[in-house]
Amino acid sequence: MNRLVNAFLLTSLIAGTSLVIFSNHWFPIWLGLELSTLSIIPLLSYTSQSRSVEATLKYFLVQAFSAALLLNGAVPNLWVSNSWDVNSITSPISYFIITAALIIKLGLAPCHFWFPDVLSGLPFLSTIIIACWQKIAPMFLLLSLSNLVSSEIIIVCSILSVLVGGWGGLNQISVRKILAYSSIGHLGWVTCVAFFIPEVSYLLFLFYILNNTAILLICHNGSLYYLSSLSKSNVVPITAILFSIALLSLGGLPPLGGFINKVIPLIVFSLNGNNFIIPFFLIGSLISLFFYIRIVFNTSLTLFPQHSLNIVSSRTGNSSLSQPIISTLIPITIWGLLLLPIFFLFI
Repeated sequence: MNRLVNAFLLTSLIAGTSLVIFSNHWFPIWLGLELSTLSIIPLLSYTSQSRSVEATLKYFLVQAFSAALLLNGAVPNLWVSNSWDVNSITSPISYFIITAALIIKLGLAPCHFWFPDVLSGLPFLSTIIIACWQKIAPMFLLLSLSNLVSSEIIIVCSILSVLVGGWGGLNQISVRKILAYSSIGHLGWVTCVAFFIPEVSYLLFLFYILNNTAILLICHNGSLYYLSSLSKSNVVPITAILFSIALLSLGGLPPLGGFINKVIPLIVFSLNGNNFIIPFFLIGSLISLFFYIRIVFNTSLTLFPQHSLNIVSSRTGNSSLSQPIISTLIPITIWGLLLLPIFFLFI
């Protein structure tokens, strides 16, 4: 695709997300969501492969439906209050419809079925846009409306998302599907915290984006589409090692940085007297961590006998623009736990 066209589409994508973040009226918010959706469609289908086109079409239908649902949820509120203001929701119907639209857009359970299927059909660079950037607008909207939308529904969906994110990735062999279910589980943690301390949710969501971007870029550089790719002889050892570290951090294994996204929500739940939901989050997290550790263990069994002599001297292959980004994000993934005192400023 032409570079000028790519620059225009990326600019439109950023403009659509910014419009959602800085708008206080429902119509510009809907316009921004549609602009970002229409901008991303050509970026997703540039490969012209049948699987990518199918995933792009599914993504378009889901996002168009949820955006229309969001606009229709604002209409009953317009009839009641005669205002497009996002902070003037008074109709119970609007509460329910807007909450359902945000759940679909974020891919929270039980409306998560489209997310793993879409991610498994796209290249890793397109997956970064879907799993990271396209979550910013609906997540920011949900966090901004945390005092207005139905908190009971979101909390139940968050618990289901954590459980589904752990259970769904157990028997997967596709790396993209594993990361998709991991994303569902992480968003469950972030959205549940939003109804207690929204400021902490912003930091948790930012840390999730950085961690997820790092592991997706590592998979892109190493062409790690399936778990069997990690045991092939042509895989660079450093790529497998970085993938293992990022995966364990994503699972929240202490003392890696991803442990922040687990321990901070548990502290928030405990301080707010919601101890009854903690066991559900612990179960989902332990299930996810179990198959992450199993993947890393199986990788280490095949990696070190084959590459024990050339791990130190190996190179990552052809250099690319993603190498500096990975070099920046990996230290955050490993040493991010040092940022723990920052979170206590908001608790």
